[in-house]
Amino acid sequence: MRAVVTALLATLAAVCLAAFPATAATYELGSPAIAQVTLPDAWSPTVTERGVEATSADDEIYVAVRPAAIENAEDAVKQTLAYLVGQGVRIDVSTQRQQAAQINGMDAVSLAYSGKDEDDENIEISVSVFIISPSAAVILTYWGSKEGEQTYAAELRGILQSLTRK
Repeated sequence: MRAVVTALLATLAAVCLAAFPATAATYELGSPAIAQVTLPDAWSPTVTERGVEATSADDEIYVAVRPAAIENAEDAVKQTLAYLVGQGVRIDVSTQRQQAAQINGMDAVSLAYSGKDEDDENIEISVSVFIISPSAAVILTYWGSKEGEQTYAAELRGILQSLTRK
C-alpha cells in the first residue's frame, strides 16, 4: 500500500504547477471532530451524513472524505467501493495497487485501481485509510480521469496536504 500512496503523491506533485486555490473551505470530520480537510469552493462541497464530498465543475474529479472507526475501516473501504460501483464506476480489480505511507504525520494505507466511469471513460480510483488514532481513521476516496488529474493537480495536492488530525 505504501507504493500506491507514494505513487499517488508523486503523480500529484509531478503535475502540480499552481498553488491551492484561495477560495476553499475547511470541514471538520466526525463528532467530535477527529480530523479536518479543505476542499475548493468551486467544487461545490457537500456535507453528508458520512462526511464531505466534492466534484469538480466539469465532473472530471470526485473526492469524498469521511471518518471511520478503526475496527470498521475494512468494512468502510468495502462500502466505499460498493458506492462507487453503484455510481456506475467499473473497477478493474486486476489493476489493484496497494501502498502504505506516512502523510501529514499519519500512517496511511491506499488501494488504487484503474477503471471506467458510466460514460466508459478511463479513470483512476483511490481509496485511502488515514490512521488518526488507535480507534479512528479517515477514508479519502478519489476518482477521476487522467486529464482531470492533470488539470486539477494543484487542487488534489492541496486537498491531500490539508487533511490533518484535530
